[in-house]
Amino acid sequence: MARSKMIRVTPNVKECLEVLKVAVKSIPSRSLKKKAQGAISYLEKTFKGKPQPKRGMLCPPGSMIVRP
Repeated sequence: MARSKMIRVTPNVKECLEVLKVAVKSIPSRSLKKKAQGAISYLEKTFKGKPQPKRGMLCPPGSMIVRP
């Protein structure tokens, strides 16, 4: 594991997020689409420097940190 918990948001990482946003629009499954949109939202907030829930630590099994 890296010493720093900082995520370097480079232009490549931002571009990957944009590609994921476009890809989510073509997902037919409602539940999968909601989870994917939640994941993108979580990444966007993280990239903007907002604190992660539980300081980004692992959550207990069965809990859902990524919400749409």
